Amino acid sequence: MMIDLDHFKRVNDTYGHNIGDYVLKHFTSLVVSTIREADLFARWGGEEFVLLLRNVGCEEGYLVGEKIRSLIESESFDEVGKVTCSIGITEVSPEDSLTSAIERADRALYAAKEAGRNCTIACEVR
Repeated sequence: MMIDLDHFKRVNDTYGHNIGDYVLKHFTSLVVSTIREADLFARWGGEEFVLLLRNVGCEEGYLVGEKIRSLIESESFDEVGKVTCSIGITEVSPEDSLTSAIERADRALYAAKEAGRNCTIACEVR
């Protein structure tokens, strides 16, 4: 799963990098409180994150993604107010490399952005 905070550059440009850092930290704490201990969540770069849900297929992954997306959308971030995110999901197969799995999740993420942002797109399965 690839997760990107929508229009995050506006947050930094409007409120400054300290508030942007607060948004990233608050977002991270919300996601971490939602996922299982066995899952792996990491910052991929900038305002983009990767979430590996172990032993979860696309359907269940989609439900988790929607839970995260809805939680972020309903949260009020101090000074900034509402923040949304776009999520792309794929299912990883044994034949996948890290690169191929990330590329598919990234394509799904960009499809979510093209669909208007603040949505979850799953899944292009190998």
